[in-house]
Amino acid sequence: MKVKGLLTGLVLMFCAACSGCGTHELEDRGFPLAIGIDKNEDDIVLSFDFPDLTEASEGKNPAGKPVSFSVEAGAYYEAQKAYENNTNKILDYNHLKAIVISQEFLEDHKALRELFAWLEREEVLARNICLFAAKDSAAEILTLTEDTGGSVGKYLEQMVETQEDFKENKVMTIGELMNQWHNQNELLLIPVLTNNGGVPSVGEYAAMDAFSFQGIVSVEEAMKAFLCQNLLHKFLYRLEGGEVLQLEGLHRSMKIQEEGDQTLVTVKLTGDAQIKKSGDGKEYTRGQLQKRLNRQLAASMNQTAEKLMKDPGIDITNSYICLGSHSRRLYKKYNQDYENYRNSISISFQADINLMNE
Repeated sequence: MKVKGLLTGLVLMFCAACSGCGTHELEDRGFPLAIGIDKNEDDIVLSFDFPDLTEASEGKNPAGKPVSFSVEAGAYYEAQKAYENNTNKILDYNHLKAIVISQEFLEDHKALRELFAWLEREEVLARNICLFAAKDSAAEILTLTEDTGGSVGKYLEQMVETQEDFKENKVMTIGELMNQWHNQNELLLIPVLTNNGGVPSVGEYAAMDAFSFQGIVSVEEAMKAFLCQNLLHKFLYRLEGGEVLQLEGLHRSMKIQEEGDQTLVTVKLTGDAQIKKSGDGKEYTRGQLQKRLNRQLAASMNQTAEKLMKDPGIDITNSYICLGSHSRRLYKKYNQDYENYRNSISISFQADINLMNE
């Protein structure tokens, strides 16, 4: 198969890059800070984000110089030459920050499996490297160097370190998706990058379930999924009356039980809230506002869970991986039967958020 043959060629290319590096001077090496992976019919297009180390050594802002190429199946020698002709350097992955995979590639289940089989077999990339998806072209994302300080890879690393949405481990890694490839029993949400006025921006998330691309969810829907998986401990929530509250110290507890042919998943959210913005002018007591918050938050979570269970068909609570600690009977019943478990569940949310005094 073309993809399989090409991956074999890439293995040779990467192995050649990783061997003998000690004999090459710094200027003879290429240090990609990000790699883009796209499809071109049956071929793979690899894109690299390289900082210009010569300019950096002269005190200038390094300009990124992405290089893209496509190689036919089985063309091992050509794979190595394609890299040499485009960069004239030996690859060194010690500074790699991110991998960006196009949505089209994520949707190709077979190609994705072959890619991760290669990654595990060759062990050329660290498992903690951040993973992003590209709505259209990963190669295009890597060309956005003019407004990203000369390197998209470095820009993505800073995004992960500084933006609130990523501070609480809500960015995917190669290792986490590799674990799903083996276990195929949980939901993973991958940030999707788009070109937002010349810089990469996350506007939605790609849902991977059982190592298969299920569809796209909004940022708000992804945040709710992170919340009910204990991955989000604070966020701003807007009530129907216009009040904006800061929710903090959030914690999710879960109960899973069998009722007839259904599996009931009950999620309880607790935490504290502070008012950040007043609403429509109506006067509410602290108790009234707290009741409104809990009622609306639970209803909103239930609505999102029901919507995403239908389309794209995902369990935002990720409850399957908790079965063993909640119900041995259900664990034995649905062990190695993730699909039937997912079809049997009914999700219900409760909220008990304490509104703090101003």
